[in-house]
Amino acid sequence: MIEVITFDLWNTIFNNRFYTDFRLDYFTQFLEKKDIVYSIRDVKNAFNLAFYLPERNYEENDHIYTEDRIVKLLNILNINLTEPDKDLIKNKFEETILKDPPSLKIGVKQTLEELSSNYRLGLISNTGVTPGRIISRIFQEYEIFKYFDVKIYSDEIGYYKPHPILFKTALREFNCNPQNAIHIGDKLETDIKGAKDCNMLAIWFNESHSSNSVFINPDYEIHEIPEVLQIIENLNKF
Repeated sequence: MIEVITFDLWNTIFNNRFYTDFRLDYFTQFLEKKDIVYSIRDVKNAFNLAFYLPERNYEENDHIYTEDRIVKLLNILNINLTEPDKDLIKNKFEETILKDPPSLKIGVKQTLEELSSNYRLGLISNTGVTPGRIISRIFQEYEIFKYFDVKIYSDEIGYYKPHPILFKTALREFNCNPQNAIHIGDKLETDIKGAKDCNMLAIWFNESHSSNSVFINPDYEIHEIPEVLQIIENLNKF
């Protein structure tokens, strides 16, 4: 019997969107105001090294915080800034998303509304530069915050999926056995593996109809979020 349904965030609830250009523009303008001169190419290369390459190594699992990325960026460029300046950049980077939030996937709001009347819902999300506190603000703007009883963000836990602590923390907060919980996400290596390693059921949201090249086997596969409704209904018939 399914009691708890947890969702991934990016490319599951939100359409994925990148804000690199906005952050680069702000950072280059910040340097100009400080009379610190670098070519756009050098700044962009440093930014990519500091912000994106480590994030792809999920095997290490430790969450990489925005302030640590900024320190690495400044070290690469050999720039010394005051702590208040670093905090200002950090806040600007983290809040960039609020100016133009990513859109919801088709059918998400209606699916959440229907599921929430009979099940407890949770979010288990890796976060990058945008922390959980900012994502929760966007949830409130989209009027979907109310549907989630538990929200687990990697920046608040300290690890990235597929580390089991994220899934186990959600299960503990719900006081739910893993056999009574199901997770929905778009990444086999993080969402499906993480859920299955904790004995939860897992639904692969394969919107692009990609092939399973890593051979991590979900229990179910869907191509549109509303398909979750029929799966849950069928599971709870027995």
